[in-house]
Formats: sequence, structure tokens, C-alpha cells
Amino acid sequence: MTLQKKIQRSVKKNLSFYLTGSILTAITVMLLVGAVTVSGSLYHCFDAYFAETKIEDAEFATLSEIPEDEMEQLKEQYDVTIEKQQYQDLSYQGTRLRLFAETGEMDLPTVTEGRKIEAEDEILLTYRYAKANGIAVGDTMELAGKTFRVCGLGMKPDYAIMLREFSDSIPDKDGFGIGILSKEAIKSLGAGMEYYSVRYGDKEKETAFRTEIYEKYGTVEYVERKANTRISLIYQEADDLVAEFSLYCPIILVVVIAVIAMVLARMVKREGKTIGTLLALGCRKKELVRHYMVYGMIPAFAGDIVGILLCIPFSRAFCSFYFGDAEYIDYVVKMPWKFIGIVLLIPIVVYGLVSDLVLRGVLKQEIVPLLKGMQKEKTPKLLNGSSAKLSLIYNIRSVVLNGFRSITLVVGIAIATLCIVLGGSFQDAYDNLLEEKVPYAMLGGQYEYGFTSYQTENPYGGNAVFDVSFGAAQDDSRFNLIGYEEENDLADLKTEDGKALNYGGYYMTSSAAKQYGIRAGDTFSFYNTVTMKESTVVISGIVKNDILTLVLTGKENAAELLGRPAEEYNVIISKDKLDIPANLLKKAASLEDYRNMVKNLSATAGIVLKLLKVLGVLIAVLIVTMISGMIAEESSRNISMLKVLGYRDREVQKFVFTSNHLLVPAGFILGVPLGYLTAYAMICAMAKSSGMFMSLPVKADTLLYSFVFVALAYFVALAVSGRKCRKVEMTESLRSMSE
Repeated sequence: MTLQKKIQRSVKKNLSFYLTGSILTAITVMLLVGAVTVSGSLYHCFDAYFAETKIEDAEFATLSEIPEDEMEQLKEQYDVTIEKQQYQDLSYQGTRLRLFAETGEMDLPTVTEGRKIEAEDEILLTYRYAKANGIAVGDTMELAGKTFRVCGLGMKPDYAIMLREFSDSIPDKDGFGIGILSKEAIKSLGAGMEYYSVRYGDKEKETAFRTEIYEKYGTVEYVERKANTRISLIYQEADDLVAEFSLYCPIILVVVIAVIAMVLARMVKREGKTIGTLLALGCRKKELVRHYMVYGMIPAFAGDIVGILLCIPFSRAFCSFYFGDAEYIDYVVKMPWKFIGIVLLIPIVVYGLVSDLVLRGVLKQEIVPLLKGMQKEKTPKLLNGSSAKLSLIYNIRSVVLNGFRSITLVVGIAIATLCIVLGGSFQDAYDNLLEEKVPYAMLGGQYEYGFTSYQTENPYGGNAVFDVSFGAAQDDSRFNLIGYEEENDLADLKTEDGKALNYGGYYMTSSAAKQYGIRAGDTFSFYNTVTMKESTVVISGIVKNDILTLVLTGKENAAELLGRPAEEYNVIISKDKLDIPANLLKKAASLEDYRNMVKNLSATAGIVLKLLKVLGVLIAVLIVTMISGMIAEESSRNISMLKVLGYRDREVQKFVFTSNHLLVPAGFILGVPLGYLTAYAMICAMAKSSGMFMSLPVKADTLLYSFVFVALAYFVALAVSGRKCRKVEMTESLRSMSE
């Protein structure tokens, strides 16, 4: 009972410690639980949505149309569901609208507002597009000379992420949308694009099915669901979110563990007489260990409670952000209670073990020294006889004699700096990508035109090439192989060492080389996603391009891999804008599109980067406040003596806290390289999924504002800690002398 009465008094006396530990623990719990909650919610909601709408397993395009009777035979023979998809791209009020024929067997559109199509003159629009462009249910639209009435708003499931092309990574949320029309209405608009969607009843028959459609109908493209970024990107984002936030949590826990160990050791030493008295009265050391462990566990319990309370609005906010492109889904924030239970136990177990180890070490002393208050103390012999200023001697001794405290402050500032530098360096990486790498994204071209089918004549200009997706044998990921004409005007087609390409060989972009771990002279195995035929080639050199994952070769080599005539092509790359009939094109991209993509990516990432900087400043303020408070408390006798000698409060604070001036820069210097190393590791991890490698420039202005942030946080913390110095009375020194 006596021991329990001490807890409240001790908590009040060490309030800064408990606040620091609790807040940092709460942040850790909030980030980790929030990330897993959002990820789990994304998986759960989209899995259910895709199952309900009968999402395709793959889509493919063929040179010749599959007749209805033969399609029925294929369905029966290979246990598949096949459905033709028809669409047409139109411009509408400065936006791109892709019109699809309604489907009945898979990729079923959903309706959020209004109703499904019931007449030939009705259209169902994607929700986000309609809202962004001021279109409501009941409005009319003029499309290709015909009038359509908007009957409903919803979504097409195979466009869960609104990407115009598979190669895009950022959706055009407002400028690109989907419209669903009846099959009769689509036909009335004229010729459009056609492809087939497929669902497998028996996945074992997939290879045989793919082989037959290639041999009979000439498959030109086959895209599995996992390679379809419109479907798979949402899962990739969910996984990346967990990976990113999971990185921060151990970092914060290290700081809290160091703080707990330091404070507990200090607390036990300070209460030596009390502990000695309790031991003399028959209290066992095990009881004292359990008692003082309570102090170490308070931040764990308090942080757990606050973290769980915070993770709910945090998860909802992030879910709203990630589901912002999918308002059509009636999503539910699904709390992973089993995982939450494990996360809540981590601080309790870790802090408990740290507390136990520290306390057992401190309580090894005998009873008599504890009773007399004669615990072994470090004698300040350092710089004895030195002619240096008293304040300098005092602060150097403070740093050296309180080594663990000093290390904790340095580590805390280093971690705060890491977070701030991480946020700034990532922004620099995006800026560098935009300024230095995007201009060369098209390997010397400015415009790219993709055709709906293979072409033989080129009356348009530019460089006619093969541009086809292949699968890497080592990890089943996708890359594009480009087959160039021997004579072209794309001046940037040179290796990293400045050599011109020999189109009889094979080359990789630096992005692909990094992703697959390939160097010049290595072999590389890949397969045709249409025919499933595997090939192995020798990579002759690396072409500098960190944005696109490509293999480059001549048209003859590409034609052989594709099994097509070398005079054909399916893409034109040009330095100038070309006049090509829209009905022939599958896609039309420009260098400006890449710029906009990177800008959108940077803007999206900016939210997390700002959060990192705020987190860094918060850690710096909390750590410095706590450490400075401890210094003020331990130096109360010295502070009192200085006041007796006539020192003013400002002078006293300068004298006592100057030791921090030595440690904060050390923490900053340590944190800078740690921040850049962490950023580089994250860039490498992102590159594995996106294929886009960003450089990490070290900019002076980033280092400067990082230091400014740390310095401001430091001085704010000192201002808060200065209150303890001002509260120390002159009589404190007299009381200590009488003891």
C-alpha cells in the first residue's frame, strides 16, 4: 500500500517523461494499426466488390474476330467465360470519355446513383467523372452527334483505378471517365475498339486456351489481372502503405526504450534512501522491481489507449483518401482486432523487459550504502585545474558524466532529423525526376502513338517500332520490349558509356537493369505473354533511363520474338506531333503527359512527406523538453546557488543548458546520413513495384531547412524547460547543504 501511494507523486514529478513516452507510443500504435487497418479495408472491400461484379481474370485482343459459335465451343472446351468488350474514345468538353458497351457476364458495372440502362439513348457515367464535370442524373449529353440522357452514376470494375493506359501510374481523376451504353448504341457510333475478357473456371487449362486463341485468331495482347494496373494498383498501394509506416514505428520505439531505461535508472538512484529503508524493513527486491516497473509500463498503457483512440479517425481519414477514386464502393473501415491486440502488447512487453533489466542492475547494491545515500557516484575530476570558463567545464562534465542521457538526446535528435530529412529528400527526388529524367523518358522522342493493330505502311512520319509487353522469367513481372528501325533520328539511344546501339543486340534501360539485377554481358530470360514462348538473350549494354522498364533491340529481333513480319509496327515515336486518325489509335502520349504524371505523383506523396516533417519536429520537441527538464531537476542545487550569487534566470538557463548546444548538432549530423540512407532504401523498394528509379540529390537548401526545423524545435523545447529553472528557489542550496 505504501508503495502504491508513491506512484501518483512520482508521475507528477516526472510528468515530462510520461508525456513524452506516452505520446511517442501513441504515435507508433496509431501509425502501425492505422496502416494495417487501411490496407485490410482496401483488400476486404475490393475483394468483395470484384467478386460481386465478376471481375475478369484477363483480357486479350486478337487480329481476327472470334465467331459466336466458336466462342461457345471455347467456353465448353476450356471451362471459361468469354465476353467481347467494345469501346470508343471521344472528347467531351475538354475531357476524354471512353464509351463501353454494357456487359452481362463479367466486369459488371455498378450503380451508385440513379439506375441501370433501359433504353438505347441512355448512358451510365462513372461517379467521379460526373461529379467533377458537373453532370447529374437526368442531364443530357451530346456525343458523336447523338443525344444521351444520364440514367445513373456508378463504375466499371475493371477501371477501379481510372487509368487511361496500363502504363499510367497516376489516375486522371477529373479529365478521364467511363460511359456505359447499350450494345446497339455503341454500334450506332461507328467503328471502335474491341477486345475480349475472360474468366477461368479451371486455371489448369489456361495455357492450352491461350495457345489455341493465339494460333487460331492471332492474339496481339494478353493482360492478366495481376498485370492490369487498373485493378492491381489498389492492392499495391495498400501493401506500400503498410511497408512505409512500418518503417517509422521501430524508429520511434527505439527512442522511447532509451528514454524509459534512462529515467528508471535515474529514478531508482534518486530514491536510494527510500529504497534502502524499504529493504531494511523487509521489502524484497523482487517487490521493488515490480513496483518500479509500473513506472516504465505507464507510457505503454497510456500510449496504447491514446493510440487506439487516434487510429480510428486516422484510419477513416486515410480510407477516405484511398477510396477517393472509388466512391461507388460502400466501404467499411475494418479494424483488425487480432493484430491490434498484438500491437498493444508490443510496448507493454518491450517496455516491461527493459524496465526489468534496468532495475535489476541498479538494485544490485547493498542496503547500507543505499540507507546512507552513498550510492556510487561519478566524481567530477574532468578538467580539474583547467583555465577554461566555468560554464564550459560544467557543461563538458555534464555531457561526459551523464553519458547515457547524452546519448539518448543525440539519438532522439538524430531520429527527428531522419524524419525531417527523409521528407525533404524525397521531395528533392521527385523534383529531380521531373527536371532531369522526364525529358529523356521517351528516349529522344516527344510523342508516342500506339495503334489498335499492327501496321505495314507509315505515311505519318516518326520512327515506326515494335512496342510489346513481355514477362520476366525470374519474377513474372512485366516490361516492354521495343524494336527499332536501323535508321532512326532518336539521338539519345546510346549506352551509359556513350556507345551507339548495335540493333543486332539487346539493351536494357537502367531502370530495368536495376530491377532485374542485370549488367552488360549478363543473360536475361523472358517470355512472350501471348505465346508463352521463353527466350534468353545477352544484354549488350545499359541505356540511361530510370523511368521506363524497357529492353531495346532492332525490329528484326523483335519480329522474330513476336513471330511477325519485320516490316510491321504497332507504335510510332516522334519528335513532332503527328496527324494520325484517332480511330486507328489505341493511345497517344506525350512527354508532357509524363511530366503531369510525376507532378501528380509528387502531390500525392506530399501528404505523407509533410506528416514525416511534423513527426520529426514533434520528436525533437518532446525529447529535448524531457532531457532539459531532467537536467534542470538534477541541477536544482547548482541553479539555486547561481541565483544566490546574483545570476538572472536567463543567465542560469544558459549556464545549465549549454551542454545541449553541444549535443543537438551532433544528433543532427548523425541524423542526416541516416535520413538519406532510409530514403534510398525506400526508393529501391518503390522501384521494385513501379519500375521507376529516382535519384537522390543532396541539396544544401534541404539540409538548411532541416537544421532550421530542428533548431526551432530545440529552442521551443528549451523555452518550455526554462520554467523548471525559474521555479527553483534560492533556499534549495541551503536545504541540500543541511542534509
